[in-house]
Amino acid sequence: MNPRILAATAATAALLAATIAQAQPVTALVTMEGTAIAVQPDPIEVRRARGAVVIQWDLPRDANYRFDPRGIVIDGEQTPGGLRPQDQIVNCGGGPRRITCTNHNSKRGQFKYTIRLLDANQRLVEKDPQIFNLE
Repeated sequence: MNPRILAATAATAALLAATIAQAQPVTALVTMEGTAIAVQPDPIEVRRARGAVVIQWDLPRDANYRFDPRGIVIDGEQTPGGLRPQDQIVNCGGGPRRITCTNHNSKRGQFKYTIRLLDANQRLVEKDPQIFNLE
């Protein structure tokens, strides 16, 4: 196949995947209850039939806390042998009230992540929930 056509096809596929991901966000609300973080839903479940999705974590408008500069950290894929590197949930960024990541959602798996907030006194508070890519 012509290298130019192949490159154009790959670029078009990447653009289409990004467009689909933006059109179908999965939203989670992150709150502080006392000194503990709560997230709804927990765990975040994504059905494979949805394809690539953007996962969006939001804080309430009146929150007196904010996301740390590294507000969402994908720690790895949970396996029977422990955590291993993953390539499904990438491009996390945003803040201080909203963080998004792209979930390629191309394979089934269980992924551990860390939510990092700075409380009203600028102290770091963390929680380690999970994301499930389902069938």
